Amino acid sequence: MKFVVREFWRDPERYADRVYTSEDTFAVADGMGTSEGGKLAAEKAIQLLDRSRPFRELGELEEFFIRTNREIMKEIARLGDLHVAGTTLSVLSLSGDRYLIGHVGDSRIYIFREGYLDLLTEDQIRYRGGRKYVSALGLEWYPEVYLREGRCQKGDIFLLISDGAVYTLSDSELEILLSEDIERSARRLFERYLETIPKEDLSFVIVQAD
Repeated sequence: MKFVVREFWRDPERYADRVYTSEDTFAVADGMGTSEGGKLAAEKAIQLLDRSRPFRELGELEEFFIRTNREIMKEIARLGDLHVAGTTLSVLSLSGDRYLIGHVGDSRIYIFREGYLDLLTEDQIRYRGGRKYVSALGLEWYPEVYLREGRCQKGDIFLLISDGAVYTLSDSELEILLSEDIERSARRLFERYLETIPKEDLSFVIVQAD
């Protein structure tokens, strides 16, 4: 298993993305809301993920999301009513020849296989009264957790990426950028994002299955 991580932030004091990597589990959490609350939510999600992995079944992953959501809500409540915050969370766990995905929010997980890029998650976004609402852990008691599993093939490449790139890099661009070894792919993806003069922070992990 090989992986590469890259992160970009405009203001390190307000940066609320958090990335997690291990020998079997990978994740991107994008803190939302007030600066301190968003960072706290993302850090709590990653902390609990480290304690809970590895995951063998989707049920275990779903239970982790439910438990983590409750813990984040408790943490945010301690900050007071003025802090409305949460975090998106996209998790990839590799178990044998299977991949398991748990996801809440609008970060994304892709798979690049045999020259083709496929999106494995769904953006959990609602529009109401002209405003955009993104699902997140810590905002409601019962968030919808997107779950998915599939079989891995040797050479599969997974991309976990925060929403900063969603509106600046197309899927066709990502497909081209992921067509080389993962170190070069990560460098080129990062450089391409900076060329767009980004207004959003970005974090991503590229994972290559054995």
